[in-house]
Parts: sequence; C-alpha cells; structure tokens
Amino acid sequence: MANKVLWLPESGATIMSTELNALADAASAVDGADYDNATNKYMFASYLLYLIDFAAAPTAGGYFELHHMYKVDGTNYGDNEDGDVANVQPSSSTLVGIFPVRAADEDQYIQLMNIPLLPFAFRHVLTNKCGQALTAVDTNLLKIYPHSPELQ
Repeated sequence: MANKVLWLPESGATIMSTELNALADAASAVDGADYDNATNKYMFASYLLYLIDFAAAPTAGGYFELHHMYKVDGTNYGDNEDGDVANVQPSSSTLVGIFPVRAADEDQYIQLMNIPLLPFAFRHVLTNKCGQALTAVDTNLLKIYPHSPELQ
C-alpha cells in the first residue's frame, strides 16, 4: 500500500524562443513542433515565461495567454487546422493559463504552475495581449517543466 506521494519531475525544456522574436501585440506565436504527451503521459506542466525586451513598457494589466492546441484525433489541432497550425485561432476552449506582465520594460520571469495535461500530442500557442511588441532578440523564451505524482 502506498504511503507517500512524491513529485516526479522531468527536466525543463525550452519550447519557444525564436518564435517569440518580434511578436506583435494581439498576435500569436505557435511552437514549431508538437509536444507529444500521447507518449510522455505527464499529468501536469509548470511553465516559465522569460521576457527580456519589449518595444516599450507594456500596458498596465497586460498579459500573455497560453493555449494548448491538442490533436485529440491524431490529425487535427484544437482550432480545426491540420499541419503546422499556420493560421492559429486560439479560443476560450484552448486557453490554459495567463501570464500577467508588469507595466515595465525590464526583464520579467513569470510562472504558470500545475496546468493539467491531456494524453494527446499538442502545440503550444502564446498570444501577446500586453499592448507592446516583443523585440527581435533570441532571449525571450517559454520553458515547460512536466511532472506527475509518484506513489511509494
């Protein structure tokens, strides 16, 4: 009989970097590859969004949306697109979390913790709602830290 629940983490991985270069306000960036949770089967993920440079200070109350575009049937993403989700259409049904940003043009590390994951492949989509574009630098990034409970 199990008497302990432990956290079994996976190493963090950068899932978006160059995709965030020059991301305009009200625009979305799509991860270049599927995250294959159909194989990994992690139950949760925590995220770190590292923003190093904006065109100017973000608007007060600004944020970034994180969406998961699942391929439940193995073919079509959550917005009825196939292939690379080139014309991504994020919606309230794909929204999994919000990264609030400070109204300051300075480095920002923003965490989003314990987002449930489904056992399907999906793409990450990040939508800029902060009132300013990101600059074209390779240091803005989104990292994933998948994890599951382990019974002992």
